[in-house]
Parts: sequence; structure tokens; C-alpha cells
Amino acid sequence: MIQQLLKTDCNSHYVYIQNVKPAVDGGLYPVKRRQGDDLEVSAEILQQGHDGLSAELNFKHKSEKRWQTITMDCENAGLDLYTAKFKAEKVGLYEFKIFAYADFYHNWAHGVEKKFQAGEEISSELIEGVGLLKECQSRANKTIAKNMEAIIKELEASKDMAQKFYRMMEAELKDLAASLPDRKSFNTATSGVYSVRCDRRRAEFASWYEVFPRSCSGKEGVHGTFADVEKMLPYIDDLGFDVLYFAPIHPIGFSKRKGKNNSLEAQKGEPGSPYAIGSEAGGHFAVHPELGTMDDFDHLVKACAKKDIEIALDFALNCSPDHPYLKDHPDWFYRRPDGSIKYAENPPKKYEDIYPLNFECEDRKNLWAEIRDIFLFWASHGVKTFRVDNPHTKPISFWNWCIAEVHEKYNDVIFLSEAFTRPRLMELLAKNGFTQSYGYFTWRESKEELTEYFKYLHNSDAVDYMTCNVFTTTPDILPKHLQNASAQMFRIRHALAVTLSPVYGMYTGYELCENIPVGPRDELMDSEKYELKVRDYEDAGSIAPFVKKLNMIRRENPALQIQNNLQFCNVNNEKLIAYLKRVEDNTLLIVVSLDPLHSQGGMVHLPLHELGFNNDHQYKMHDLITDQVYDWSGVENFVEISDRAAPIHIFRVF
Repeated sequence: MIQQLLKTDCNSHYVYIQNVKPAVDGGLYPVKRRQGDDLEVSAEILQQGHDGLSAELNFKHKSEKRWQTITMDCENAGLDLYTAKFKAEKVGLYEFKIFAYADFYHNWAHGVEKKFQAGEEISSELIEGVGLLKECQSRANKTIAKNMEAIIKELEASKDMAQKFYRMMEAELKDLAASLPDRKSFNTATSGVYSVRCDRRRAEFASWYEVFPRSCSGKEGVHGTFADVEKMLPYIDDLGFDVLYFAPIHPIGFSKRKGKNNSLEAQKGEPGSPYAIGSEAGGHFAVHPELGTMDDFDHLVKACAKKDIEIALDFALNCSPDHPYLKDHPDWFYRRPDGSIKYAENPPKKYEDIYPLNFECEDRKNLWAEIRDIFLFWASHGVKTFRVDNPHTKPISFWNWCIAEVHEKYNDVIFLSEAFTRPRLMELLAKNGFTQSYGYFTWRESKEELTEYFKYLHNSDAVDYMTCNVFTTTPDILPKHLQNASAQMFRIRHALAVTLSPVYGMYTGYELCENIPVGPRDELMDSEKYELKVRDYEDAGSIAPFVKKLNMIRRENPALQIQNNLQFCNVNNEKLIAYLKRVEDNTLLIVVSLDPLHSQGGMVHLPLHELGFNNDHQYKMHDLITDQVYDWSGVENFVEISDRAAPIHIFRVF
């Protein structure tokens, strides 16, 4: 028996497929791409011995039954590296796998050609080759089999060995034979099935503008409505934003309602926190009565769509003590030993106005289904983007299931993970379905910190599964560098956000440089979470024109619309940061000053060879901010930023 096994091993051709890319954790999670992206697949494919191999990439959209096939090219024979690519054209899940096989006809032809060139007798080998073609014919469809039958008869009838040889060496015949492998042979291998999540383009390129609808009336002490938000649309559209992000719009509880600046007791007329969801007016399926009705909301969604603006909803799984769930499903909440329901805590903070849901309760099946149905309800009303509050405090398995369930019905929904948590946990949420993730840009200040962080986001394996939505500030976070800061610092941070990341967010009031913190904490004084705000968007100190200019440049330059094309450049000044963003026919050099107080200059080094230029090449740089054109030459050129209105150069290279 052992001798027979050894004999079988020695005479067999075994094919191996390894290091398939792209793959997230070996294929455990889907790779992320956007509509229109090419997905380039590579793998190392090898076999015992020296014979040749062929491989094909099979792919299909999950909704399709039939696999499409592309021949893989051997890019590097020495490394056994094969590649092929396909275009992701539809939103949803794609699948791909690799089939590799020993190409017997090609291997036969290679050996026969050597003998023929050496002048050796090959009549027996030609008979063997015809036999291989007959085997291929047996695996062909009727049309191809009929054509092959004619070729085989022609070869069998030929008496001229040289003519027969040259006919059998034709590339067209070799390719035909290679396309008809014996898929049941032990001389083949099939990889596992890998998945790709294809999202719409706005998942990767978008500009978010966050508002509290209740603050949109423009009148002191007057609660805003959806109709008031509609009146703001021309302003938001003119600034260049295409996602309008709402803080929660549901009814707000009265019990334990928080007052101004998070005080424990609300005064008469104070609106409370919109994150304390639920009252007699309803819960997560309802809108706050003072904002309007569901019909009013639907009208707003349509008005936004006319301007190509989408509404994103803040999805906070918080319940006030007045939420209907407390009465209808009391077992969905955590209980203390004394039987009371446990409120949310983040010591030293206490949130008596919020009760968290218990995702591990005995009735979790119905709880999970209810939360899924909330997503489906709002998606049915035209909401295709959700910013999920604190998802890292809920089970990962829930998000994996829930997001897949929503995508079954609404395949184009985008989920943003608001998780300022540990890096590996943030990554795990992205792998398990979240389209976008919050990140640490808000706290990255120095050139070194920014370079390290964005190299990780755009030049590491993270690019295959995580898209960072860069927010300059949030209603919760006013970072140290913006506290009591000048308008120039606000411009600097905005310039970095919009050019380093293709998707970013700005909280309303940022353009007005709101900068007063609450004592030593990284929070805004007079937080909008606890009161209505009235803003003068016509204020002379507004940096809105700067915001508008950069958003316009983003829309006009494809290089700023994708995340995996960032390359940092050397510049001999720690107060200047420089980087390239490029796609075909659109190469941009961005230089930003990190100093809000002084002019800064330095020599910027460009990798000219990578741009297709010689080191002594002369070229032009069109500054898209000022519309000036400069003549540059060689790899190093001097750049200065002294403009008080624009701490950034965006050069178009040509």
C-alpha cells in the first residue's frame, strides 16, 4: 500500500494556490470597493515539477447564478505570481475564486518544440498531441467540439510532419486547448471563495454637514422645524456639501431631562438632549413633534434630493425613562440588584436621562429584530446613510447580522461607525459591515502624527476594509488646538481634512470658528446638545468662502476623491506638510502650513521619476487656490505660505 501511494505521488502533478489578494483576514471578511472600481486579484500559483500552469479568475455578483471567467496572466514567472482584474459595477456583494490547472497541451507543445528544433523524430509525439486535443474536444460545447473535430481530422489526415507540427503550435489552438481543462483532474486546484462589498461612490467621496434641526429656526427661543432646515438648503448646497447629517430627530423624554451645559436639572422650556430618545409621542420610529410630521420629513428628503444632497440620520440606541419600550419591553433593559433599571454611566459622568438596551437579554431575538426594523423604516423614507452612535458598546455579532439584514432589502445603505475606541476594535467594526469609520484625525496635530496616521489609513492593508470619515470637530469634541483658536487654525484643520481624506465631516458652527471650551475639557461651551442655538451665518468672520472653495476643488479633481493614492513628500520644515494625490490625468501636490501665526517656507522634494519626468524636467504648477501658475524644474523647489486667507497650496502638476 505504501509503495502504491509513493508511486501515485511521484507520477502526479499537484497544483497549489496561495497568498490570494486582496483578502481581509484570509477571506474571513469582505474586501471593500466602490462602484466602477477595478478589483485586481493576485495569487501565487505553482505545482510540483517544471510543467506549465494556466489559471482563471471566476467572479460574479452575489445575485447572479453564472460565474464570469477571465484568464489570469503570469506577471512574474520566477515568483509564480498570477494576476487578473474585474470591474465592480453593481452595489452589493461580489464573489471571486481562482481555478488553476496543469496545462497539458501547452506542456506537451513546449517539449515537442524542443525536439523539433533539435532535429529529432516527433511523429509519436504528434500522435500524442492529437490525443490531447481529442480529450479537450470531449469537454467542449457542441459548437466548439464541431470546430475541433474538423481540426483533428485535418491533423490526422496530414502526412507532412512539419506542416502538422506548425499547425499544432499555433497560439490560437494552444489557447483553445487551455480553455478546456479537465476540471475533475487531480492536476487542478480551486481556491476558496472570497467576497467583495461594493458600495456606491458616496461611500468613499462625500462632504458631510452636521446640524441639529431644532436649531434651524434662526430665531431666539424658537424651536426649528423640517421646513426651517429646507430654508437652509441653498446655504448648505452653496458651500458644496452633499450629505446633511442630523442629530437624533426623535421625541425627547421629560424624566431626568438634562439642562443647559449638561446640568442635572432642566429649567422650564429647555429642550433636553436629543440623545434621550422616547416620550408619549413615540420612540425611534417617530419624529419629535416640534420638528414637524413624517410627511414634513418626507418633503425635506425630496427637497434635498433635488440638490443631490442626502440626509444622514444619527442612530442612537438610547432610551429615555419615558420611551415606550420601558412599558412594552421592560426586559430589554439592564436591572440593578434592587430591581431598578440601570442608566448609562461614563464615570464621572452620569446619564440619568438615558437607559441603555441589553443586547444579551433573554428576549434578544425580538430586540435585535426591532432594531433592524428601525433601520428599515427610515430607509423606506429615503434615508440611505446612518451614523451609528457608540457601536463598540454593542455586540459585534449583532452588527454583522443587522447590517447584512438591512442590505438584503436596501443594498445601498451606508453605515458610519461612531467609535472613538481602540484601533483593533474600530477595525473589527469595519470588517463586520460598517462602511465608514470615525478616526483619530481630530487629535492628530503634528506633522509626524498626521503622516503616521494617514499612511496607516491609506497605504496599509486597512484600505481594503476601512474608510475613515474625517471630522474636524463634533458636538462632543473641541480639541485643544481649536480651543480659543484663531480663524487661521480653523482653516488649517479644514484644509487638512478635505485634502487628506476623500470623505470628511464638518459640524455647523465650525465655519463661524466657535472655539470656547468648557473649562479644561475638550468640549464646547453651551453645547447644542442641551439647548437651541441661533447662529449668524452672515458673520463677517466666517470662513465659509474658504470652505466653499475647497469643496469646489474637491469636486473638480478626481485625485481628491479616492483614498488609496496618498503619497507624502519630503519638505525641510516641520511646520509644512506636503503630499501628492494622483489619478490618471490629475496629479496634485498639496502643501499645508501647520502654523497659524507665521509665514513658513521650505524646499519640497517631488519624486519626478514616479511622475514620469526626468530629474532636470521643467514643468508648471497651477495653484488652484490663487489661480497662479509657477514654473518649476528639478526635484526640489521652494514653497512659501504667507497668505492669511489660505494656509494651503493645491498645485495641479502639468
